[in-house]
Amino acid sequence: MANKMMIDDLNLYYGQFHALKDISLNIQEKEITAFIGPSGCGKSTFLKTLNRMNDLVDGVRIDGKVLLDGEDIYDPSVDTTILRKKVGMVFQSFNLFNNMTVLENCMVGQIKVAGRKKEEAEEKAMAYLKKVDMDAYINAKPRQLSGGQKQRVAIARALAMEPEILLFDEPTSALDPQMVGEVLNIMRQLAQEGLTMIVVTHEMAFARDISSHVIFMSDGVIEEEGTAKEVFLEPKSEKTKEFLSRFR
Repeated sequence: MANKMMIDDLNLYYGQFHALKDISLNIQEKEITAFIGPSGCGKSTFLKTLNRMNDLVDGVRIDGKVLLDGEDIYDPSVDTTILRKKVGMVFQSFNLFNNMTVLENCMVGQIKVAGRKKEEAEEKAMAYLKKVDMDAYINAKPRQLSGGQKQRVAIARALAMEPEILLFDEPTSALDPQMVGEVLNIMRQLAQEGLTMIVVTHEMAFARDISSHVIFMSDGVIEEEGTAKEVFLEPKSEKTKEFLSRFR
């Protein structure tokens, strides 16, 4: 299986604070890579380096390389608009536009970023809203939806851009427990269809059952990585063992 993304000796600093330290790894095409670890260990920070979301934060400095299909996304010549079309993101807080309908939320990025005509954008939006079982809500505003419904719309919006990789930043952390399952089911379906996904999650059962590759982070470093079986059933690091013991 081919490398989709390669991270080489990545370091990130917030001012003097060294947040990510010497991270190197390969993301395989059509695999699901799950990042687990305690709060504040750098998981979400790392995720945002993969489509340059950290560019939006003052005082950030990044060293190292992030290669997407062999091209360094931190090369000054890279168009971040095109990059974020290739590497989509689903946020824990949904980030829907409250003044737009569900359908409009799923069209606006396609038109403004991908340059699609309105008719094509609407057709793709409808197809992906149907995929996440939200096509009946196209005229609703976000305030009229439950948390689980909002997250499904956010997933449809990201999918409508037809990215090469989809990043999920704690996609269930803002949901009530009964709504977590419906979002995880959508992600399981996407996994079965072969979408390349990188997921930061605190849902250990989901990470164990659905991921091809699991990475445990601690204090800004990759403490341990391997298959789900290796990390969850045969962890080598004491920090990994201690963290996972809380979920048994």
